[in-house]
Amino acid sequence: MTLTFTRHRDSKSKRDTLRPRGSAPLHVRRGVPDGFPLPEGCEPRFTIAADPAGAAPLAVVVRTGERRLAVLTPGHEPLAELRLPQRRKQYRPLNEIHLPDGTVLHGREGTVPSLLLCLVLLPLVLVYLVVMALSDMPADSLDAPLRTAWKRPGALFGRAAMTESARGRFRVREGGLDHRVAYAQAVAKYWKV
Repeated sequence: MTLTFTRHRDSKSKRDTLRPRGSAPLHVRRGVPDGFPLPEGCEPRFTIAADPAGAAPLAVVVRTGERRLAVLTPGHEPLAELRLPQRRKQYRPLNEIHLPDGTVLHGREGTVPSLLLCLVLLPLVLVYLVVMALSDMPADSLDAPLRTAWKRPGALFGRAAMTESARGRFRVREGGLDHRVAYAQAVAKYWKV
């Protein structure tokens, strides 16, 4: 069964929630729960938990190096390492997920079909951008116009382990990726690290 979830940010409290289809929402909170020990050399980033207080974490995400995050279970077992793209703007930024078994998933923003669709719809997009420029919509709401797919290297047209639509909906194939790693990647992609 495919996991489908969306990421929501509450504008008042500045808190993120992940809403899996057919399940209770998951809460994202900065740092780690009180009294939660961290492995040496790790800096706390955020915790994904079933309750808003974060008392029962599903996964803890810590910074292990420059642009590198480790996804850990509450028992400090590594689930994955997330490698985020460089800070400087790139044409197609690369997000990587390194799994403990050695598997690497690459996620480049903009898949081939979405790029072709963008070229076909370019005239309508230009009209839309002109309308947006004349309206009072914030500029940062136009960030991700394309779809992102996390795939194994060399599988240009193969099945993606995880995809993100332009509307911010994430889909994880059955057996493609641990759900906790998918949740962590969804949050890490948009948080300022």
